[in-house]
Amino acid sequence: MKTGAIYIITQDSRYRGLLLNSAASLKRVMPDLPITVFSQFPLESSDFERVIRVEASQDGFYDKTLFFQQTPYERTLFIDADTYIVEPVPELFTMLDQFDFAATHEEYLNTDWWNRYPRPDIPPSFPEFNTGILAYKRSPQMDSVLKDWSELYRSFLEDHPGQEINDQPFFRAAVYSNQARIATLTREYNCKFRGEGYLNGRVKILHGHVDLQLEEAFVRKALGVLNASSKPRVYIAGTVYEQKLVGRILDRRKPGLVGRFPLLPEPVIVAGAKRLRQMLKERGARRMLLKLIGRGRNGGSGD
Repeated sequence: MKTGAIYIITQDSRYRGLLLNSAASLKRVMPDLPITVFSQFPLESSDFERVIRVEASQDGFYDKTLFFQQTPYERTLFIDADTYIVEPVPELFTMLDQFDFAATHEEYLNTDWWNRYPRPDIPPSFPEFNTGILAYKRSPQMDSVLKDWSELYRSFLEDHPGQEINDQPFFRAAVYSNQARIATLTREYNCKFRGEGYLNGRVKILHGHVDLQLEEAFVRKALGVLNASSKPRVYIAGTVYEQKLVGRILDRRKPGLVGRFPLLPEPVIVAGAKRLRQMLKERGARRMLLKLIGRGRNGGSGD
């Protein structure tokens, strides 16, 4: 088929709920766009054209680099599970008339894993792309990027067994060393709304979750504030500002508050109480385990 969206889920079955909700949001705004899911786990939904059961490796990010190459579409929109599609985005496929792929820069330009894969041959002025939302097409240039992406990651895992990293440093290196044409998207197409960023226009795609949840009511509150203005604006830690001009004689510029939205899907006190109960539960289990280990070393309790 010519165009479609793909999701990939391996390693952690808890992402299934997020994926189902994301796919449902995509279908609401783009009902004719087919969806294919590559999944290690059983999944059923009328929103999917197909579910392809896959064997996972020991690294979920590495799985992603492999299954990108197996898309059944000529033009593909890859979407992370922890997303909410707000508005139709057919223009992402149109951009592929001129480019091999389209993505936003990483929210912080580079991930925390930046220094674990040093590439002094690549200038710091070429930062990472966020691969959570990525439109790409089949082309010799893009095929080469995807192949190198996977091979660079595989080589790293072989040389550094057990070291935690993600796929983006390797995607950066693969893109830099190939001839793929890049379209850098604005943050409206990948709004990591619980962090910080700049918007100019309506948010198209929200990206992020809280404890593997992205509840509808929580999303609506965030969108109500993020899209309360379509002017150039910034958001940070749940607060949105736009520029205001004040003064009758001389214009002065200052930040104007657009609004605030909660960073948690429930009141902070309730969320804190839940987290405290979980910590106490974990610590209690840990103490019991240590006590049992101590008994074993001392030859048992004697009773």
